Amino acid sequence: MDKKLKTAVDEPLGGLILMTLLTMIWTIVGENSLKGKDFYALGIIFMLVILYFISFYLNFKKRKLLLPMTPIQEDTKKEKLYWIILIIEGVAILVMQNILVNINKDALFIPCFALIVGLHFFPLAKVFNRKFDYYIGTWTTSFAVLGIFLTIKHSIHPYFINAMVCFVCATSTTFYGLNMISNAKKIYADEIKTNATC
Repeated sequence: MDKKLKTAVDEPLGGLILMTLLTMIWTIVGENSLKGKDFYALGIIFMLVILYFISFYLNFKKRKLLLPMTPIQEDTKKEKLYWIILIIEGVAILVMQNILVNINKDALFIPCFALIVGLHFFPLAKVFNRKFDYYIGTWTTSFAVLGIFLTIKHSIHPYFINAMVCFVCATSTTFYGLNMISNAKKIYADEIKTNATC
């Protein structure tokens, strides 16, 4: 176990930064696919979510100064497994992209990308013992499979399928971010209560 000095809310706040970035990326790609056919309504909704995440992060950065820096034990085994999962995910995306290019199925890239992203939540759920990851993984994977099926069947225009998958993924990162905000609030409240009784 490694020990590092940090506040108890550092982990959820760090995760919130990543969720903010990912929500932004999925939103931009989704709106680019729709090309304004939704009058940018979905883009506006998710941009409001992103602004909320940024606002919460900046405000909470000030509040966390009230918390003491304490030695936090980090499980190096879990951290290594986390990075292994991410590396496998990255390699799988690159392999998938090359396969799709070689078989002239570029239209499947976004749904297949989302499928890999969705699947990576399941081992993460096991490693960190988080049920929430199972829910997000199931949600993302289900719509990714639907996107692949609809693309293969040519039943709906690819731009709509890609947009649907992107905004489903943006919803996933939104819920993940909201979960991290909830965790940060709980940790902060517990820390303040503990310090007040000391």
